[in-house]
Amino acid sequence: MISDLPNDLESEILARVPAKSLSQLKTTCKRWYTLFKDPKFVEKNKKMSSEAARETFLLSNHEVYSIAGDLHSSGDVAQPLEFAGKLSKDLDLYTISHCDGLMLCQAKNNSSVVVWNPCTGETKMIEPRTRYQIRDRFALGYDDSRRGYKILRLWFVECEMYELSSDSWRVLESFAPDYGMYCSGVSLRGDTYFAAGGKEMGFFLMKFDFTEERFVRLPLPFQSFDPEDTAVLSVVRDEKLSVCHQDILAWSNVMRIWVSNKVDEEGKVLSWRKDFVLTVDFDKFQLPCVVNVASFLLDEEKKVAMCCDVCDEEMKGEEKNRIYIVGEDIYKQVYNDDIVNASLLNCPLVLTYVPSLVHIH
Repeated sequence: MISDLPNDLESEILARVPAKSLSQLKTTCKRWYTLFKDPKFVEKNKKMSSEAARETFLLSNHEVYSIAGDLHSSGDVAQPLEFAGKLSKDLDLYTISHCDGLMLCQAKNNSSVVVWNPCTGETKMIEPRTRYQIRDRFALGYDDSRRGYKILRLWFVECEMYELSSDSWRVLESFAPDYGMYCSGVSLRGDTYFAAGGKEMGFFLMKFDFTEERFVRLPLPFQSFDPEDTAVLSVVRDEKLSVCHQDILAWSNVMRIWVSNKVDEEGKVLSWRKDFVLTVDFDKFQLPCVVNVASFLLDEEKKVAMCCDVCDEEMKGEEKNRIYIVGEDIYKQVYNDDIVNASLLNCPLVLTYVPSLVHIH
C-alpha cells in the first residue's frame, strides 16, 4: 500500500497525480491533508502534473461552465462543445480572470469580488477598503519573490493593492494615465497584461509587475492609432501571450492574431514571433453579421483559434453568445446560446487553467 512507503517516496508519487484527484483524497488521511497544504508540495504538483490536467472554463450569461478537454488543442472542429457542468451558483458574475490556479470573480456592477479555487472549492470574499465602483478594474497576480498573492484595483487615478496573506488594502501612488485600456487583463507568470493606447500614441501593451508594483509599457506586434479598433489578449498554455486585432469601424472583417515567444519564468522578457500571424478574412465565409471577437484561445500548432462574441445572426434584435473555431480557410460554429439579448457589456469569455491545490490565505 502507498501508506506503507517512505514519506519522501510517497510525496514523490502523489506529486504526479492531478490536483483535482488529490483534492478528493485530502479527507482520507490526516498526513495527506497536511501534505496537500504544504506550499512546496503544491508548487511541485503544479510542475509535474500541469499539462495533463488542463481544463477549460466558459463564462456565459453570468454563469461559469466547465468544458470537457483543453481547447488550446481544438481537435476535431466538427464536434460541438461538450459541457461538463455548471460551476458558479451564488454569484451573478460579470467577469472572471485567473492566475496560478486561482480565479478572481467580479459580480455585476462590482457588487462583490471573490477569489475562488475551483479545484478545492475554497473561496474568499474580498471586502473593499472603502467601496467598489462600477468602473473598477481588478487584476490578480503574485509577488515572485515570496509567492504572495495580490489584487490590484484600478479606478481612474486611484490605485490600491490588496494582499491575501495580510487581508488588507493599501493605497499605491496615484497616477494619471494618458491612455485607455481596451480589454480585461490576463495573467502570465504572476504579472497582468492589458491592451492599452490612445489616439496619438497608438496601441501598446501595458504590464503590471506585481513584484515591483509598477506598470511597464511594452510594444505590440502591430501599429494602430484608431482608438475604436479592438485588441484582445489571451494566454497560451501559461507560457506565451497572444493578441487579436480587428479594425471594426473601418468595415474590415479581417482578424489577425499574433503570439509571443515563450516568456521566461521571471516574466521579464517578452518578444513577438516574427514568423507567425493568423489572418482570417471573415467575409469569405459569408456570415450574417460582423465578427467582433470578445475572447479567444489560440491553437498555435494547428494555426486555428476558438473565438467568442455576441451576434444578432437573424437581424431580429436578439443578441446571442456564440463560439466558433476559425483558421485561414476554416469557420465552424461550435456553440450558439439559447438565451437572447446577451449583453455586449457581458460578452462570453473562454479560458484554460491548470487546477491547483494552492491555498487561499
